[in-house]
Amino acid sequence: MSPMGLDLELAVATLKLVRDVLKVQEGEEVAITADTGSDWRVVEATAKAAAQVNAKPIVAWYKSPPGVGKAADPHIPLRTLKALLSESDVWIEFNKSWLLYSTPYESAIKTGRVRYICLVGMDTDMCTRTIGKVNVPLIYELQRRLARVTEKSRHMRITTPAGTDLEFENDRNRPIFTEGEVSGPGVYMLFGQVDWAPIEESINGLLVFDGSVWPPSELGLLRNPIKLHVREGEIVKVEGGSEARLFEAWLRSFNDPNMFKLAHISYGCNPGAKLTGNILEDERVWGAVEWGIGYQSPDFKGKVGSASSHTDGICLSPTVIGDGEKIIENGEFVHPELADLARKLRYG
Repeated sequence: MSPMGLDLELAVATLKLVRDVLKVQEGEEVAITADTGSDWRVVEATAKAAAQVNAKPIVAWYKSPPGVGKAADPHIPLRTLKALLSESDVWIEFNKSWLLYSTPYESAIKTGRVRYICLVGMDTDMCTRTIGKVNVPLIYELQRRLARVTEKSRHMRITTPAGTDLEFENDRNRPIFTEGEVSGPGVYMLFGQVDWAPIEESINGLLVFDGSVWPPSELGLLRNPIKLHVREGEIVKVEGGSEARLFEAWLRSFNDPNMFKLAHISYGCNPGAKLTGNILEDERVWGAVEWGIGYQSPDFKGKVGSASSHTDGICLSPTVIGDGEKIIENGEFVHPELADLARKLRYG
């Protein structure tokens, strides 16, 4: 596709993001954060889209920190970002090294006024595929159905061809999040993901990441699987090749026991997403399952709580069973409440 054609598609996608997803209103102050790992074309197009709806965009751009979350705090303009983001009406994060769970993030969210969306590392191609070309009302409906099906499931088992075999219990009093549906101040993610925190001490078995893992920054798309032995929600053994050794060393580097705890699980259901090594997109790959490790947002109402950092890993082609009924089989949504809508969303 020619650069001009892609620019046009990007303009459509960013206007959809600003106007239809985030519901930005005239006069609102829109903070857009980017680091030196961000795609500047996406940042600029989003600022233009905000101006197009008569909002007031401002872009904060700075050097990429070596860590994410709270690990980024010592390396970013901390006081300036806290002030800027806490006073904004809308915050769109395009950073490659995310501020999610950092001190400026916590300060902004505590104000109770900011609409924040995490779009970390989003580039031009990803924006057009995962936002511009997606039927937004239809994906919201699929996510709601996925949440309802999961809410009914007490005991769950997940297996994958790579060797994952995990079982756990759900707490029906904990929320299940359908990402991207913006309704007032709060924390939002790109649609195409449904996530929740199982009962931590009930999570047992083998977790195998065979898609991607990030951070640490040295990882991304995996050449070889990383095998994690999980007992009562905690990683007790890491197996695999050089990538597994690197991952274990990174987890241990924080000297924080919570960095070995599973924080949440997610389904991926964005029909435009593909495995690229960008975790924002990878965790939305159709039919994939993602597990978060480390810092656990208070919104999940779980037991892990704060941690020094956070990482996510992808399991491909899973089979997910809830109370004996298949929800996903080999990466396809097969539950009777999901199958027809999933086909329509994916194939039109």
